[in-house]
Amino acid sequence: MGRDLRGPKGKEMPRGWGEQYDRMNRWFARLTAPEGVDEQHMDDYYAFFTCCFHLKDWLKADETLQRTLGEAAEAHVNSHPALGVCADVANGAKHLVVSRRPRVDANARLEKGEARLTDPRGESAEERFDVVYLHADGHSQLALLIAADCVRMWNEFLVTWGLLLVKSSEGK
Repeated sequence: MGRDLRGPKGKEMPRGWGEQYDRMNRWFARLTAPEGVDEQHMDDYYAFFTCCFHLKDWLKADETLQRTLGEAAEAHVNSHPALGVCADVANGAKHLVVSRRPRVDANARLEKGEARLTDPRGESAEERFDVVYLHADGHSQLALLIAADCVRMWNEFLVTWGLLLVKSSEGK
């Protein structure tokens, strides 16, 4: 999902929101790596949620964009529960004590866990695998699903504002 950050004749483009967007996508790619859940993988989750949340700050600070886009990015985070819990996880990872009003849950947290996959026909043994859960607002969900939802919501926002192009199935 990377973008070309070079302009005409290969000149490097000034830093902008796209740098953070690409970083967020690289962190997301790490989350989908088929490895066990260890402390490094937990750090990857925290890094993803932090980058994902702070994309709104990059959109607000990018002087090449309309000011209203930054305001819309802030509203976007505040109006979507997955992005709201993303903000709470990011702030919780950054601060020992969260002093700002949470968007969803000041105690939102990530935790290593185990998931079980059972063959509904009962023809094979139950499979167990390590996962990361996101606990917030009295619910536990797979953190990877929340992360994927956050990426999808940012992509939709950026397409709506004309900052990302949607490619058709024919590649046009």
